Amino acid sequence: MRQGGAAGRRRRRRPGPWGAQALPRRADVFSGTALVSRRRRLVKLDTRAAAAAAALLCASALGIGTLAAATPALANSGPTTKRTPPAAAKRAPKPRAKARAKATPKASTTPKPTPTGPVVISVASLSSAYGSTAGGTTVVLTGKGFSRVDATKKSSVLFGTTPATTFLVLSDTQIAATAPAGTGTKVQVSVTDGTYTSPDTTGDDFTYLDPITVAVPDRTELSAAGGTVVRLTLSGKNLDLGTSQSTFAAKKITATVDGTTAPLTWVDATHVDLTAPAGLPTKTGAKLPIVVYNNGVAGPADSTHARYDAVVTKLSVTSGKLAGTTGSTAKPALTITGVGLATATGFTFGKTPGTCTAAAGKESTTWTCVNIPAGPAGAVPVLPTFTDGTTAGLTAGSIYTYTNL
Repeated sequence: MRQGGAAGRRRRRRPGPWGAQALPRRADVFSGTALVSRRRRLVKLDTRAAAAAAALLCASALGIGTLAAATPALANSGPTTKRTPPAAAKRAPKPRAKARAKATPKASTTPKPTPTGPVVISVASLSSAYGSTAGGTTVVLTGKGFSRVDATKKSSVLFGTTPATTFLVLSDTQIAATAPAGTGTKVQVSVTDGTYTSPDTTGDDFTYLDPITVAVPDRTELSAAGGTVVRLTLSGKNLDLGTSQSTFAAKKITATVDGTTAPLTWVDATHVDLTAPAGLPTKTGAKLPIVVYNNGVAGPADSTHARYDAVVTKLSVTSGKLAGTTGSTAKPALTITGVGLATATGFTFGKTPGTCTAAAGKESTTWTCVNIPAGPAGAVPVLPTFTDGTTAGLTAGSIYTYTNL
């Protein structure tokens, strides 16, 4: 190095932006890939680092610029010691990644659920909670919102998943429907307008039951006064009559004769005794239906084997002389009481006609005979005669006995 004047003279210093600082020598700054000596530290710089260092030293020596002016050059000068940014500086937030575009969902084949919110259509109760597996049970639905129903769509009223055979909207609160055939299970009866469907409730449950078939003995005659006992034979799928009267009663199996309820008494696994109620006399050719019900579900009727007979239930005199008895209009010899006598034309004692007339206003139940005809010793029935096809039945109350004792 050049020593200048004296060998031990120190290098001149010129004040810079950071205080007194020694001026660099020209040879040290511009020597290609030079070795810059500063405070006895050697740093090997590449061409870009040398240029940056030269700019920094010149600026310091001439007192112009600042360290900040040279910082960009240093930042791009290759591998250097990592700087820690000032605490006060804030890093710029990283830009958020753009949200991915949502894929268009595929069309669903699942039926749309019923809209939630206030109940628009509902079924509160059914007129009958049971029906035959054969179908045909008439059920009246009570609820609300039924005026919204399209009466042309069979699927508007469903028994489970099966449309009603027919239905008629009676009002906004009632629909009359005919149940379709089904299996022996419980289903929901629902109503829909295509948008809203009635929610499932305990009041819309409908249970299918197997009907019971009844067989009545041929030529069964029932007293129009009631009380005739007839043994019936029952059959049907899954028939269960129980094992006693009490278990039978729990099955809720009942019967009707011509629409009137008739009590049943358990006999065995396939037989019951029916006690017929009172009824009107059956004319020739007319049908008298006897039906057995399984918990209210009607089975097929037997309408060909039984009939009601007009009957005499009581005679005011039950015996008399073989020669007969003579009375008067004021005091008839015999008064006859019975049921179904309105169309009678007279009475016979055995085979002998009597002189009898109906009491005014009581033609169906009361007749009087001025005279009792003569007859052979013994008991004979006193029976009404008809010309309209009505038949008369024999009862204990219609027996008259001829005797001279």
